[in-house]
Amino acid sequence: MRALAGRLKLAAWLGWQIESNWAEPLTFVVYSVLRPVGTALILAGMYWAVAGQGAKPAAFAAFYVANAFHEYVVRVMIGMGWIVVEDREEYETLRYVYVSPVGLLTYLAGRSTVKFGLATLSAVMILALGRFVLGVPWDVAQIQWGPFVLVFAIGLVATLFAAFVIAGWALVLPRAAINLNEGIGVALYLLCGVIFPIDLLPHGLRELSLLLPFTYWYEALRRFLLGASATKVFATWSDAQLVLALAVSTAVMAIASVWAFHALERRARRLGRLDHSTLF
Repeated sequence: MRALAGRLKLAAWLGWQIESNWAEPLTFVVYSVLRPVGTALILAGMYWAVAGQGAKPAAFAAFYVANAFHEYVVRVMIGMGWIVVEDREEYETLRYVYVSPVGLLTYLAGRSTVKFGLATLSAVMILALGRFVLGVPWDVAQIQWGPFVLVFAIGLVATLFAAFVIAGWALVLPRAAINLNEGIGVALYLLCGVIFPIDLLPHGLRELSLLLPFTYWYEALRRFLLGASATKVFATWSDAQLVLALAVSTAVMAIASVWAFHALERRARRLGRLDHSTLF
């Protein structure tokens, strides 16, 4: 365990150096703050432009909160796919990481800790701006902190294990991994009830969304932060049922993700993709 912790720490340190070495520290901090502020203002503008006079404060709050926590999916899950692309294509170091004692899974997990930190900064900034500037209506006194912390932690586990699948596909698909990363982020944005309730999805896609732990995660976060459901599908579900569905779907995803990553890793090794550079 001590060796594992040391390897995770080293990978996290490397991730910080890569994430922050393109600018002076002050410039990097300003960029890290301005990005979530810009995101919050864009979300508010989008909603008000579309909703017009029919804007509903509760609907906007549900939409806004889910977008804030979607930062973890964008930064951590999609970011892990970009780690593979950058290390193989830009730095050409993936082959050395692969044969090192650190191990590829440990390396990816450690590198993702920096992206987790940036996602946390973005989420906190978006929520704070919504609460104190944009007037997102929620009563802090009614937040159910215990269930909220529990579902938040389970959702992060789901995000991490789903990220391993993205990284595995990135190993197999050298150049196409760029489009894969962006496409999956958008797909989850639409499928999991971030931008609108899953009630509006057509049959087939709605059932698919119920297989993904992120659908339950966003709904649980809304319920424990705002005190209300945003989707009619879950309106009759109890808190315990929602948390159980999130936990079970996360456990299934964790098992499937580890298996899928190793299967994709073996395929990438057989195809010679671990050091295959497309020179883009």
